[in-house]
Amino acid sequence: MPVTPIADRESDSFAREPDPSKLVLSNPQNLTTTNYSKLNDKKFEGDPKINTKISWQSVVVKPGDSLALIFSRLGLSSNSLFQIMSLGRETSILKTLVPGDKLKFHIVDNKLLALKYEMDLTKVLKVSKKDNKFITENINIELDSIIKNANGIINDSLFLSGQKAGLSDNLIMQLVAIFGWDIDFALDIRKGDKFTILYEEQYKNGVKVAQGPILAAEFINQGKAIRAVRYSENNKRNDYYAVNGDAMRKAFLRTPVDFFSRISSKFSFGRKHPVLNKIRAHKGVDYAAPTGTPVRATGDGIVVFAGKNGGFGRTIKLKHGGTYSTVYAHLRRTAKNIRRGRKVKQGQIIGYVGQSGLATGPHLHYEFQVHGVHRNPLTIKLPKVKAIAEKNLPEFKKTIVPILAELDRITGRSIISAQQSDSSNERKISKVGDG
Repeated sequence: MPVTPIADRESDSFAREPDPSKLVLSNPQNLTTTNYSKLNDKKFEGDPKINTKISWQSVVVKPGDSLALIFSRLGLSSNSLFQIMSLGRETSILKTLVPGDKLKFHIVDNKLLALKYEMDLTKVLKVSKKDNKFITENINIELDSIIKNANGIINDSLFLSGQKAGLSDNLIMQLVAIFGWDIDFALDIRKGDKFTILYEEQYKNGVKVAQGPILAAEFINQGKAIRAVRYSENNKRNDYYAVNGDAMRKAFLRTPVDFFSRISSKFSFGRKHPVLNKIRAHKGVDYAAPTGTPVRATGDGIVVFAGKNGGFGRTIKLKHGGTYSTVYAHLRRTAKNIRRGRKVKQGQIIGYVGQSGLATGPHLHYEFQVHGVHRNPLTIKLPKVKAIAEKNLPEFKKTIVPILAELDRITGRSIISAQQSDSSNERKISKVGDG
């Protein structure tokens, strides 16, 4: 039987992700941390055929529980359970209950009239009895959202500064992901760098259940300000763009390891090898990091080598189209299913930091090649991906004006992103005022 999405009528309203531009455009002043949206508190309107004597019973799944055990504890018939599970794929998720899952039961005279199962924060499976048989519905729940802001100055590390600003670990990693194509968080961060973000918080029945996504952000790195805005072009996938419409996303990440690593050896043709004790060109960058630190593919590509490679130890080489290649060496091990011929995605974990081969300590040796020629990964200009289409640029600029105005209000100034388009496709950027 097909499952038809419907709007829930009970108070636990779960939510689709709102369009940040619409949230801001309606009233920019609502972006402050002190203006909270009023949370819905609608009472469940029962089926008119079921009077108010019917009560909902809530059950939290315990270790070792199954739906059959729960039915038995509630005194419900095994025949009802059989009918529900006979619906097949529509109710198969009820076979995989885990401790902490929540169910609600409508029971009258020891007979089950309906049950609800929270599949996640925004989806509920409802099974109800109609004409002496059970049917299913998928209920989409709306979460209440508010928009908040946070800012911080880096005095020790981005991670600690983000925590001091009240950001969750997930939100800090989102910030790193947004600017990770332009800023090497292992090398470029300096004391005094600043960040400001606008982000959503999600509430369910008045309780905060999620933080994010980031709607807009500014990062000032070594005096250079970069801004990014979340936007959905043609109502498709949300992504982050600079104020001139260029995509923040590049064809390659600036660094293959997380920001808590550090540069231990730079690209050089006159470096003395620490083990061989003689001058040997170092055609890559070494990132010192704890053993087991995840190593990520810096771009979409195909594995052309995965195995032991002399002094490089365990090594992975990726080919990115016909122009670019990247190398990841001294790995402790490769990730599962990473082998020659496999396709990988940008940001995918392909291995883990180690010190295999000729290495004095755990680190990743990373190389970037263009047509087989080694280039400095720290300074090479990374190729870009598509920007906002010219025909959609006016709408984009119109949409982001209030978002940028709110960033101006928080930071106390009006700036233009330092990011520029390629000279072959330069875009004019109009100054954004205080709104």
